[in-house]
Amino acid sequence: MRIAPDFAALATSVLGLVLGLTTPLLGQPSVAAVAQRPDVQRAFAHVDTTREALWAEWIKVTEISSPSRQEQARIAYMKKAMAEIGLTGIETDEMGNTWGTWKGSGGGPEVVFAAHMDTVFPMDTKIKVREDNNTFYAPGIGDDTGNLIATLRAIDAMKKSGISPKGDIVFLATVQEEVGLRGANFWLNRRARKPDLFLAVDGGLGQVAYGALRIEQYRMIFEGASMHTLASRGKPNSARAAARAIVRIGEMKLPDPEPGTRNNLPVVNIGMMGGGTVVNAVPASVFFTTDIRALDTPTETKLVAEVKAIAEQAAREEGVQFKMEPMTEIIDYSQAKPKSERLNHPLTQTALAAADHLKLAVVDRAQAMDSGAADHNVGVALGIPAIGIGATRGRGGHSLEESADKMAIIPGTKYLILLASLLAGVN
Repeated sequence: MRIAPDFAALATSVLGLVLGLTTPLLGQPSVAAVAQRPDVQRAFAHVDTTREALWAEWIKVTEISSPSRQEQARIAYMKKAMAEIGLTGIETDEMGNTWGTWKGSGGGPEVVFAAHMDTVFPMDTKIKVREDNNTFYAPGIGDDTGNLIATLRAIDAMKKSGISPKGDIVFLATVQEEVGLRGANFWLNRRARKPDLFLAVDGGLGQVAYGALRIEQYRMIFEGASMHTLASRGKPNSARAAARAIVRIGEMKLPDPEPGTRNNLPVVNIGMMGGGTVVNAVPASVFFTTDIRALDTPTETKLVAEVKAIAEQAAREEGVQFKMEPMTEIIDYSQAKPKSERLNHPLTQTALAAADHLKLAVVDRAQAMDSGAADHNVGVALGIPAIGIGATRGRGGHSLEESADKMAIIPGTKYLILLASLLAGVN
């Protein structure tokens, strides 16, 4: 296991938690001890006393339209907000990723908290938050606006409460997460010094994702001659080839889901279809899209090859041309650490222990998942200690009926305060 020298003490402390010890090892503070520090308690209290402002800001930012590749208004908002809470070195890169740093005193790891600014909804989508029975309803209210605001306000509460971190805490607001984690991929690969710890705040409260789904998305294109309907009898038709391929992909026998995993993985989905220009002609070009997801690279590679072979066969049978174009960047996971190392890393175990201390899980204990479809996937691929966590609870993500629990963001913001204090270390 690769642990930064200044992170070894935390690893020792977490080992005690993993083994069920109630006293810290080698004098290192436990999760409970850090949570009970006066400065941390002041930060928790600050969240409670400013909750109305937090909710108001959550609503305000949700109503700022921010589809992928069009995040400019939220970028401007976050740059101003980062400056207002006292972050320094605020930058925006060519893609739009925006970040600021809270410099530590030294002796602790650099910890990056990343939340994404983009949503899946077109710019002209009407977004107006409504509240009913302590639930907010609006497109994008949960994914990922709530986590974006929780991270901002957690750092603000820490600074105003006199917490002094040892390591640097970086708040990274990313772009284009919804179209293949492009912002985080650009930021992490471009950065000469990789962070010691990377947390994507983009999930459900009480869950810790220490793995990364393999996700590949393709546009499957079938092309042939176009002709009037009256001339089409017995001639090749791109639409028929695409239809044949769609049916056969739907009939694929997928591997059984791995026990204990979520979402019945692996999975292959047809998400979009299109083509043709008029009703009374054979279409020159027809397409559909595939979203292929698995928990491991060999399974993903096999599924991609099978989908491609099905489409190629359908095109041959119909007598049309076929091409397969990637819609998102393909992430290389060859540097990813083994599952056991990622699960038992102090970052993962600390996140689980902090969630359990605050009793954030809906049932039993915080859930560790060897999966994930958020910005931390890039960190996992690069071999950086990286996890996905959440500060909110919601339903209906990527739908116009998306909702979020109004109250959950309060303990969620406290969770981020506790985690930042534990991971960066406090004086």
